[in-house]
Amino acid sequence: MLRLDNLGQNAAPSFDAPLEMLGACHDKVRHFCSLLDKLPGYLAAQGVTPALQSSVAGILRYFDVAGPAHHADEEDELFPLLRQRLPDTDTPLARLAADHVMFGQRWQALRKQLLALQDGTAARVDAEAIHAFTVHYRSHAQLEEDWLFPLVAATLSEEELRQAGQRMAARRQQPG
Repeated sequence: MLRLDNLGQNAAPSFDAPLEMLGACHDKVRHFCSLLDKLPGYLAAQGVTPALQSSVAGILRYFDVAGPAHHADEEDELFPLLRQRLPDTDTPLARLAADHVMFGQRWQALRKQLLALQDGTAARVDAEAIHAFTVHYRSHAQLEEDWLFPLVAATLSEEELRQAGQRMAARRQQPG
């Protein structure tokens, strides 16, 4: 069964610790990817239910708002400093940025299906599209945790990370 409870009950890292905050975002990505993975089976067994529609609303909210903000945090705050200090990171950083674009495109296709589930005009989703999205997203998050975040921690000063965290927080305070 799809459940969103327990999410966010543990204290999340703050923007004062931006790498930890980005890592916590990855935990949420994995959580919402797991919910997406469960959708086809749940629909086959239960159909469109209020519980499903509530879960879909949470999935939509996360990938519409938090996902793009997370990508912007990495691309605007971390990538430029790494490219400046370590020019040989340009190719892997370009790959991560290309993944972000691809996730946005795949998300838009999935989003249409989820909106139709939410408003009751559809009763199925493309399981293969969901699987492709979630597998790639998990792999991407793991690469960032294994390569990007340690590299950032080893390269940027505490002050640079503090300033990056302040800009990340400010980005979320901007309207619209």
